[in-house]
Parts: sequence; structure tokens; C-alpha cells
Amino acid sequence: MTTVAIVDDHSVVRIGMKYVIMTDREFKFVGEADDGAEAVSLVEKVHPDILLLDVRMPGTGGIAALKSVREKFPDQKVVMLTMSDAEEDVYQALSLGACGYVIKDNSPGNIIGALKAVMSGEVAVSDAVRNAYETRKAERGLTDREKEILVLVSKGCSNTEIGDLLSLSPNTVKNHLKNLFEAIGASDRAEAVAIGLRRGLIS
Repeated sequence: MTTVAIVDDHSVVRIGMKYVIMTDREFKFVGEADDGAEAVSLVEKVHPDILLLDVRMPGTGGIAALKSVREKFPDQKVVMLTMSDAEEDVYQALSLGACGYVIKDNSPGNIIGALKAVMSGEVAVSDAVRNAYETRKAERGLTDREKEILVLVSKGCSNTEIGDLLSLSPNTVKNHLKNLFEAIGASDRAEAVAIGLRRGLIS
């Protein structure tokens, strides 16, 4: 019997997943948490075969929780169960060793199928998720500084305002913006923000 635990900040999702898992005799639900910060302690407590982990949660998000779990339990199978199909979320999750990335609005049968695939040693992702991963993998990621600047651009800050907030000269900000645009294939600030939102670089 395959044991499954879940970390998700929405109680209705946790309840729904318990129901889905209980419909198949091969699976047993063994634990839950509502915050990514509790992921490591949950794994320590119940030792699930598969940990279902939401990507977007208040406080410690799923990507940070995945990193912590994989660092302490390198063999732990983790499946991201999420509503986010943003390229950056997909890339970060699969790069950190998630063995599945399942969108929550999948049918119960598809979710169970994904879990069975993972237990068979496969990586459970849809074609769309795989394409998003390959697209992002082929591109240079943004530096932390570039991500900070992109967020400030999305808030309408000028180069001077960004420089003041980050203690950078306007010319340095301009250079960062140029590199940022090249990295994500944007021609101007508006397009950079649109791409950043689509890819999950901006919350």
C-alpha cells in the first residue's frame, strides 16, 4: 500500500485529496499540514511514500518546502499539486527534484494515475507542463537583483525610484533592465511585466 501525505493551505483541497486517495485500495492517506514550514516535520513524522505539496502558500511556499524536504530526505518522492502552471514554478519544482507536477483541476482518475506513475519510477507531468519546463530550461534565468527590479517595475517605479530603493545608480538600473529584457525576451517594461506575470516571476 502506498502512503500519501499532503501540505496545502486550503482545507477543502486537503479534504478532497483524502477522498480521492480513499477511492483507491492501493493508497492510504497518512497525514497533512497547512503550511510549507511544516513539510519536513510531517515527513519525519509519517514517512509517506509520496508527499503532495502545493506550490503557492502564504509564508513558506511549496518551492522552498520542496528544497528543504529534498535536502533532508533525498529519496522522498514529492508531487507538486497546484493551480500554478507558471514556467518558473514548473522549472524550479522539477529542477529541485519533484517527480510530478499535477494541476489541481485534473480529474480524480488522472491524479491517481499520476501517483501510480510516480511509484513506478516515472516523472508525472502533462505535455503542457513538460513544454513549460523545456522552454524555461533553454533560457537564462534572472538573477536575484533582476527579479527585484522586475517586481519594482511591475509596481510602476521609475529607474530613479528603483535606484533609490536598491541603492543603485540610475545607470546601473538601466543596465540591469537591459539584461533583464534580453533574458526573458521582452522589448519594453510593459512586456517584461506581462512575461513576468505569466511565468510566475511576479506574484
